[in-house]
Amino acid sequence: MLALKTNLTPKSLDWSDPNPCNWKQIQCSRDNRVTRIQLRNRNLQGTLPRTLNTLTQLQVLELQNNQLTGPLPSLSGLTQLQFLLLSYNNFTSIPSEFFTGMSSLQYVYLDYVTFSSWVLPETLKSASSLRVFSATSANITGTIPDFFGRDFFSRLTTLHLDFNSLEGGIPDSFFGSSIQSLRLNGQNSRSKLNGTLDVLESMIQLTEVWLHGNMFTGTLPNFSGLNELRTFSVRDNSLIGPVPESLTGLQSLKVVNLTNNMFQGPKPSFGKSVEVDLSGRNSFCLPDPGVGCDDRVNKLLAVVKSVGYPRVFADHWKGNDPCASWLGINCSPGGNITVVNLQGMGLTGCISPDFAAIKSLQKLLLADNNLSGMIPDELKDLPILVELDVSNNQLYGPVPEFKQSVKVRTEGNVDIGKDGPSTTPVSPGGGRKGGDGGGGGKTGVVVGSVVGGLVVVAGLLGV
Repeated sequence: MLALKTNLTPKSLDWSDPNPCNWKQIQCSRDNRVTRIQLRNRNLQGTLPRTLNTLTQLQVLELQNNQLTGPLPSLSGLTQLQFLLLSYNNFTSIPSEFFTGMSSLQYVYLDYVTFSSWVLPETLKSASSLRVFSATSANITGTIPDFFGRDFFSRLTTLHLDFNSLEGGIPDSFFGSSIQSLRLNGQNSRSKLNGTLDVLESMIQLTEVWLHGNMFTGTLPNFSGLNELRTFSVRDNSLIGPVPESLTGLQSLKVVNLTNNMFQGPKPSFGKSVEVDLSGRNSFCLPDPGVGCDDRVNKLLAVVKSVGYPRVFADHWKGNDPCASWLGINCSPGGNITVVNLQGMGLTGCISPDFAAIKSLQKLLLADNNLSGMIPDELKDLPILVELDVSNNQLYGPVPEFKQSVKVRTEGNVDIGKDGPSTTPVSPGGGRKGGDGGGGGKTGVVVGSVVGGLVVVAGLLGV
């Protein structure tokens, strides 16, 4: 304590008594061991002494809102420390062993501390009782550690790592986490936080989610179990697909921000008490909330669900008329969809059986992608289909028995006719524009072939 007194200025703390237990802002146990140092908002300057970790009975260290500088000394071994509040200071670094042995630590606040870049150390796992970890704008780099999941921190309710330089995704270890307030917004790293938000579906205790200003992709998860969620902000990401009714129907929701993503489908309608921002570059079919899309739009969105709503469609499928130059879509003069040409777009996932709902479909061209699974049996019921090209994918299984008038191409699928795939299928993800797409794209005649011992019938009809 004498070293701490010597290091701090100004000297207006009135620490003149030889017994530190009589100093203001200091509390001790009955046996005169220091248990609390509470010096917040004192305009203090100076550095912390290396001997601070000799205060082995210390339970509370409050130094927030001062002007302290220099490296943080290691506090390893402070097994009784429960509250560590160091926000709004000018410390320059934090040692990797800083948290070693802090088995009682519950509340950590390191917000707006000017550390040099650092990664969250493995030694933090010592704090198995951790409830709050808040390090907003603390110059943290690397990825979010797996140990913030429920296996290590079963009592964690608050995790604030916003405005740092983190990369990677939300760890799978967060599945079933007890976290209530999750703030990961505004990362300054080049790739920011990314990946999908699937794990949120299992985090049913969430009340606040701030993920804006990152590079998250994929669709929104199912929110039906998140009955306590009040604030949800994912603006300025790359999220796709329709906004689920499980979000719009949440009774607990008070604030939602979905601006500047690539959401599709109908513009969602939230309750009157919800503060909503849906502006920016989203690709809703109509400008008015709650108004349904054209039936043709709904059918096309249904078929790309099985390939993960690739970004290419969010970029090029805009408005409520798929016959108005939508990528890969050709229509008859009467406005019926006749050709779906998604060749060479890097699609992953499965062929949707929902193609069968497009009764006017004459040509379905899905060649040169990475599609897996089987050819849906429902496709054989398309009444005026004349051409199906699924060549050069990763399909397996039998080819449905199409009418003899249908040209079917399956070459380049090494497992066609086999009971299962010989390689692991690729998960659905973003596609890329390629090959002939929509509009005036050519859909030339294809020739039948024999693949995997199956005779593929060649028809003579064209469009």
